[in-house]
Amino acid sequence: MSVKRDKTLALAAVFQAAGLANELARRGQADAAAESFLMQSTLVMDTDDVSLIYPDRDGLTRGLTWLEGCLLDQGRGLEHAGEIIRLALAIMQVERHFERSPAVQDQLRGRLLAIQHQRALSPGMNQAELAGQLGSAYVDSLGSLGFRVQIRGDARQLQSPGMAERIRAVLLAGVRAVWLWQRLGGRRWHLIFTRSQILQEIRAIAKSV
Repeated sequence: MSVKRDKTLALAAVFQAAGLANELARRGQADAAAESFLMQSTLVMDTDDVSLIYPDRDGLTRGLTWLEGCLLDQGRGLEHAGEIIRLALAIMQVERHFERSPAVQDQLRGRLLAIQHQRALSPGMNQAELAGQLGSAYVDSLGSLGFRVQIRGDARQLQSPGMAERIRAVLLAGVRAVWLWQRLGGRRWHLIFTRSQILQEIRAIAKSV
C-alpha cells in the first residue's frame, strides 16, 4: 500500500473520531461498528503499519465519508461539517501537546498495556466496559495536558451515563490516528494545500474496496 493511501486512511480515522464524537454529543448514539473499530485501534501499539492498526478499510467508511465531505467546498452539503472540522483540528492540537510530553506518553502507554492485559484475562469485556477503560485512560493522561477538546452538544445526552467515557474513548483513538498520520508525513497544512490529492486518494480507496 502506498504512503499516500496510508496517510489518507489515518486522516480518515481522525475525522471518524471527530464525527463520532459530534454524533454522540448531539444525538447520544453513533455507528456502533465504526466506534468499536476505532477503540480497537487504540490498543494496537509499537507499529506504524496501517494494515495492522486498521485491518479492515470498511471500518473507516464513515471517516472517509466525513473527510471527503469536509474537504469538498469547505463542507457544503455535509451536516455539521464545521463542527467536525473543528473537532478534528482540536484532536490534532491535543496530539501536539501529547508529543511534547514524554511523561504523559509513558503514562498513557502504561494504561493501555494494563487494558490489554485485562482484556487478555477477561476476553468477554464488552464495548461499554472498554469505552470506560479507555475514557478513564484519556482523563488520567491526555486530560492533564494544557489543551482540552471542547465538546458541544445536547446537555441531556452529554450527561447520560457512560457518554463522557464513550466520547473520550473515540477522542483517544483520534489522537492515536493523528500520531500515526504525522509519523507518515501528514501535516495540518496538507488539508488546505493538498486537498485535491486527498480527495483523489479517497476516491481511489472507494474503488478498490
